[in-house]
Parts: sequence; C-alpha cells; structure tokens
Amino acid sequence: MYRVHEQPDADKIRELAIFLGNFGYSLPHGDVRPKDIQNVLTRASGLPEHNVVNSVTLRSLKKARYDMRPVEHFGLAAERYCHFTSPIRRYPDLMVHRIVKQQLAKKLKKKMRAHLEEILPGIAQKASERERNAIDAERAVNDLKMAEYMSTRIGEEFEGVVSGVTRFGIFVELENTVEGMIPLAQLEDDYYIYHEKQYCLIGERSGKRITLGDQARVLVVRADISSGKIEFAFAK
Repeated sequence: MYRVHEQPDADKIRELAIFLGNFGYSLPHGDVRPKDIQNVLTRASGLPEHNVVNSVTLRSLKKARYDMRPVEHFGLAAERYCHFTSPIRRYPDLMVHRIVKQQLAKKLKKKMRAHLEEILPGIAQKASERERNAIDAERAVNDLKMAEYMSTRIGEEFEGVVSGVTRFGIFVELENTVEGMIPLAQLEDDYYIYHEKQYCLIGERSGKRITLGDQARVLVVRADISSGKIEFAFAK
C-alpha cells in the first residue's frame, strides 16, 4: 500500500508562481520539482511572510492518497513511498505491517497475493476517503476557533497578505494565520474586473490592481462562529 502524491496542476503552479513573485521568490518555467518548492520554503523560513508563503504553497499541491501502484510521491521526491510508523496511527500502516509479517514468515504465497490484490484497491480508496474526511474536520474546527477568536476583535485593524483572488472576493491571511474574505461587492472606490489568467482584480476606472501577495491592512467586520467565516474590509 503506497502513499502517492502526484505532481500539481500546471494552473496551480502558475498561480503559485505569481503569488511567490510578489515576495521576490521564483519558480522555474516548465516542470517544477519538489526541490524547487523546498528551496522557496527554506528561503522564507524565519521571515515575516513565512506563514502565508507556507500555507498558500501547501494549498497549491495535490492531496496525497493511497494506492497499490508505486506512483511518485511529489512532495518527498520519492519514486516509491509507504508509511511504516505505528499501527495505531493509520490503518494503511497496519496493512503494510501485516504484509511485511506475512513476507517474513514466508506465508505470502500465490493465494494470499491474489487475495491482497483483490482487497487492497478498495482499502486504499476507503483509507484515502477517511483521511480526507479527517482533514476536512480538522479544518472546520480550525475555522470555527479562528472565527471565535476574531469575534472578539471586531473593529480592529490587522496587517495581512492577499492569499486568494476570486470573482466574488479577496482572501487575506493575517500574520496570525487567520484568513478572511473581503466581498467584492464591498469595494466602493471602483468597479473591479476579475482577470482569471492573471489571478488579479483591476479597477475599471483607476486601473488599480489587486493581486496575490499584495500587502493589505484590513478591518475585521464580522465573524460568524457557526460557519467559521470571517469578513474583512480594507482599512481606510
């Protein structure tokens, strides 16, 4: 049972490159390898932008999953990779332990191999689904607690970085890793047009550009604890 992590989509890498460019970091054109990502994270380590660079970079990568085939693990630059930690940590680890024990005991005969080939695809799929559910639950709790914290900071101003630009709003991540959104409808100084390929908003009259990696000072407008949503506005 291998843990696989496939190469990121080209569009995600282009978006990441634009974001990193605003901090003076660059990614090579063409194939981006794990060492290129690691070099950026190493250079950002200890600097003010480290948290946002790290979180946006991780979001750009594909989620890892389990498979019977030894597909490359992009994040670790490994051609073959499987967990071999503690059986109480992950069920896939336990399956690897069982198979290794069968092999060491010389019990991994033709019949057992056929049985494993039949059941392992389903186990890998189920393990991947359960892991994604656990990650989603963890993120939901984090969002809830962040909203709870920011609900006590309504009206306060914070420094942040534009971590996402969409046709409906601008995401800003603060130095404390809290992320909130500025709804596009709340921008009253101009009519902003979303440019998808450039990952930015451009004011129709002023030409003002809002793009990934821009520094932003924001005001906390509201925080909905039940949904984990936080709304910002640009500080005056």
